[in-house]
Amino acid sequence: MTILVAGSSGLIGTALVGSLRAEGIEVRRLVRAPDADGGVVWDPVAGFLPTHAFDGVTAVVNLGGRSIGERRVSAAEKRRLVESRIIPTRLLAEAIARLPAPPALLTASAIGIYGDRGDEIVDESAPPGSGFLADLAAAWEGAAADAVAAGGRVVMLRTGIVLATAGGALGQLLAPLGPRWFSPYRWGLAGVVGRGRQYWSWISLDDEVRAIRHLLGSALAGPVNLVAPEAVTHRVFIKALGRAMHRPTVVPIPEFVVRILLGGELAEALVLEAQRVAPARLTADGFTWKDTDLEQALVTALSRR
Repeated sequence: MTILVAGSSGLIGTALVGSLRAEGIEVRRLVRAPDADGGVVWDPVAGFLPTHAFDGVTAVVNLGGRSIGERRVSAAEKRRLVESRIIPTRLLAEAIARLPAPPALLTASAIGIYGDRGDEIVDESAPPGSGFLADLAAAWEGAAADAVAAGGRVVMLRTGIVLATAGGALGQLLAPLGPRWFSPYRWGLAGVVGRGRQYWSWISLDDEVRAIRHLLGSALAGPVNLVAPEAVTHRVFIKALGRAMHRPTVVPIPEFVVRILLGGELAEALVLEAQRVAPARLTADGFTWKDTDLEQALVTALSRR
């Protein structure tokens, strides 16, 4: 088995590559510049993707995309977020579609596709919602259309909040103003944002990697929610975070603060809107979670550097 990975230097990609290689699985990485690991150089913007990158490849895992929330949203930032997802995904899908025997494509997406759903429990059968992140995720998934049309197995990895401090939503929450040591949560000077009733759907980094590996060997195609079995309210999440950090979380953060930091639209989508997501298809496919206790999963995440 040979797995071709795009976005291998990111939070999830780094963990996935390490996990696969630890099991003796060959991993070929797509990289933007030559590196010591022998990655295959490609240039999505220029439309350059060597055909030999797919030689002997069983599946392609596409995890690339500019991080959301690290910069305040603007028209230019929106364009970069879109282009960093659509252009590479479309190039990979077009290349796969031209192959005589298309390998499976597992391509990143996000539960933000559902938009703000309040207390409604949504699974993969739910239609896309509205808003910038919902539109972005829908376009991201749509960029894989050529691979779908060619009859290849295409899986959309609709990922929730990944519990890891090295990046992602949790890393941004802990350090919204810069380095982790400066985090208001570290000093017990923060708490629930807004009312705290919005649902957050989370998954540990280990289970994210395990779920992707499960899907590499599965027959599933189409959207798959990568989240833990039980979503929690933001208030429950923050209280569990405080216990995991051994810090109080009694200082509420007004909504206007995150709107200033992220911009109103992004603050709504990332922090204030609710997605109570169920991993229906993973469950039905026999996947078992290692991390279902939020507090313990946060303890594990915080212990890593």
